[in-house]
Amino acid sequence: MRDRSMQQAAPSLAGLPNHLLTIPEVAEFLNVPVRWVQDAVQQRRVRCTRIGKHVRFTAEHLAELIASGEQAVLSAAQVGAVTPFRDSRRSRL
Repeated sequence: MRDRSMQQAAPSLAGLPNHLLTIPEVAEFLNVPVRWVQDAVQQRRVRCTRIGKHVRFTAEHLAELIASGEQAVLSAAQVGAVTPFRDSRRSRL
């Protein structure tokens, strides 16, 4: 009975198993190199669970990581306000 209530309480991403994921599994899911995940854990840029020396992730951790990386869409007025890059090496004749 308790297991069923815990499974329902934990949010899960579509197609993601309802268990703790390893670094290689997370890297494959996010389509990033394993080293990127390792560096992010070391720099504490991502939330994770440590079980002894082992690093594990839940679906909730991944959902937070994905949500934190979202970028807002610019409106047409904001796109026009962006100044174009000017190369200072070119002459201004």
